[in-house]
Amino acid sequence: MAKIAGIVIIYNPDEDVVQNIQTYSSHINKLYIADNSSIPALDYKYSAANFEYIHDSHNHGIAKRLNQVAKLAMLEGFDFLLTMDQDSAFTDSDIEKYISCINEISWANVAMVGVNIDSKNSASSTCTFKDSVELITSGSIVNLHLYRLIGGFDENLFIDEVDHDYCYSSIKLGYRIVKFDHIHMHHKLGKTSYHKSLLNLNKTPRVLHSPSRLYYMTRNHLYICNKHKGFFKDELALKRNELLNRIKNNLLYGKRKFLTIRLIMKGIIDYKKNAMGNYLTS
Repeated sequence: MAKIAGIVIIYNPDEDVVQNIQTYSSHINKLYIADNSSIPALDYKYSAANFEYIHDSHNHGIAKRLNQVAKLAMLEGFDFLLTMDQDSAFTDSDIEKYISCINEISWANVAMVGVNIDSKNSASSTCTFKDSVELITSGSIVNLHLYRLIGGFDENLFIDEVDHDYCYSSIKLGYRIVKFDHIHMHHKLGKTSYHKSLLNLNKTPRVLHSPSRLYYMTRNHLYICNKHKGFFKDELALKRNELLNRIKNNLLYGKRKFLTIRLIMKGIIDYKKNAMGNYLTS
């Protein structure tokens, strides 16, 4: 049986975080809880042998925490690392199927596997999967035996595109990224609010982002387009259109329009200056 560790990265989480963690923590060998909050976000620390709580009062983003825990897990002899967001959760049946499939497939050339977050899983009871180009961090399992060969997660990105960049780098090296469509994970894609459409005045759902998040989206999109230039043209073109749509929604329906514009421009300038990492310290 494979030894599976997990990491959940938390940052000022809501009260559901402990319940979410409990949906998968008992199904893996050890869970690292990496807390990026300035003060401990949980009012207690897990004391069981299969938990390790990491907190140093600094927000290190996503990539650095993933690398930190991947290295710890490899030192402790783990084969795989389940990577989770604080707002993601499994049902008992789905996490049980997932762990079962992890132990059944051949991992020789597979860098990462993931699950379905777009719709409910199919009725399939077998471990059916398909090759993919992109997986999100949450719910994915990283093959630690290939992690160093791939180069780990790119800490220049801090947050946003960390997961997709790792997938692209893996594929360029000849490794596979696969997805189990029959396994579903509950995952919040962002806070949705309703606003009147300028076309028909009907209220429609819009996912709005903070100006600082749009900074990272803009800067990191430019960075990965350059890093993977000549590859993944369809995926990167789709990302460009999605980013432009997010910017449009925030400028039309968001409240902090001038700050949004300023930080988008800062994202472009910082990319050109190669000022990466955490923009608050750049």
